[in-house]
Amino acid sequence: MHFDFDAGKYAVYVWPAFALSAAVFVWMIADSLASARRWRREAQRLQALREARKP
Repeated sequence: MHFDFDAGKYAVYVWPAFALSAAVFVWMIADSLASARRWRREAQRLQALREARKP
């Protein structure tokens, strides 16, 4: 399989669009992982609080 990376006269628009899209995907993944970590810590904190309140 051979990829043709020549975008011709539109390269000035195509490559920055690809780079921006890749950056947005990386940001979305990093933000999702950070959010999941925060929610996991919050759930663990609430579970520990609930366990501590049990008689």
